[in-house]
Amino acid sequence: MKAYQAIALAASLNLLLLTASGQAADLSKQDPIEMVVELGMVGGELVFTPNKLSFETGKLYKLILKNPSKDKHYFSALRFAAAVWTRKVETESSEIKGAVREIELKPGGAAEWFFVPVQAGSFPLECTIPGHADGGMVGQITVQ
Repeated sequence: MKAYQAIALAASLNLLLLTASGQAADLSKQDPIEMVVELGMVGGELVFTPNKLSFETGKLYKLILKNPSKDKHYFSALRFAAAVWTRKVETESSEIKGAVREIELKPGGAAEWFFVPVQAGSFPLECTIPGHADGGMVGQITVQ
């Protein structure tokens, strides 16, 4: 098993971290830090806005993904997805629990991804729809 898979498995099974005082802290019970990313066209170009994202290990995030465009787009960062523990993904009509690989947003769609990064690193982000990454729909995710 790769090291990042072992870390993610341990985090998803327990999500407990001992603090300096010896008390256990439940990382899933934190107030989430919100970040919004829009997928689609800006000035005639395919983009993620913002296209550089930064997170810290051990903190709970609520990544709000919005697609205001008239085309579908993917938020695809496979290595990043393997380096986080996902609590859930929510849409207007659904709640998904378990591992997430990528999120497809239909025109006008939105999703909220709640996760805790468990591995530091730099991860590529792209829209995997043919032509979209070549058209500029790429980004970078950093976890410290």
